[in-house]
Amino acid sequence: MLRSKRNRSVGLSLMSVFIIWHLIAMLVVGPSHQSNLRSSLIGIYEEYLWFLKLDGPWSFYAPNVPYGILFRYETVSSTGEVKTYPLTEAKNKLDHGYVRNINFYLYFFFNSVDTKQRGYDKSVARYLCDKHAGTDVKEIVFRRYLQKRFTPKDYLQGKDPYSRAFLRHTVHGPYPCSQDKEHG
Repeated sequence: MLRSKRNRSVGLSLMSVFIIWHLIAMLVVGPSHQSNLRSSLIGIYEEYLWFLKLDGPWSFYAPNVPYGILFRYETVSSTGEVKTYPLTEAKNKLDHGYVRNINFYLYFFFNSVDTKQRGYDKSVARYLCDKHAGTDVKEIVFRRYLQKRFTPKDYLQGKDPYSRAFLRHTVHGPYPCSQDKEHG
């Protein structure tokens, strides 16, 4: 009887130490990135935090919203008129073209070297040229917009997160549209 009480108290003590250890890891060391206490304890907790995936920023109380990436294409007519079409925004997710457009985006921007080697960029441009056939489209240009940091102060000042001041873009193309129907 005495031995089982001692085992129980040792077990409860170990469990209490573990709970305190875990609470310090979760509330002090894990989410706080610029703290003197964290920098003094990180050597002890580093492996534990890595193992439980607690070493990154926490985002379920106040999310750190990632900056947006927009993917658009432009058609350029023979007169120089430019029209912009969205691929990753302003689409109904139930629309049959939504998945195709997201796949275009994935091909282009998650592995652009492989995309160019395999010719996916030309294939997508050819598809879009065919989609706009009969509208005097001379070439297709792809643009990838990466949103820059937009602070709450910017929001309170009435600034638009999608204005040119907050977007950095890269251009892919132009891809000429042939006027003949040989690949149609």
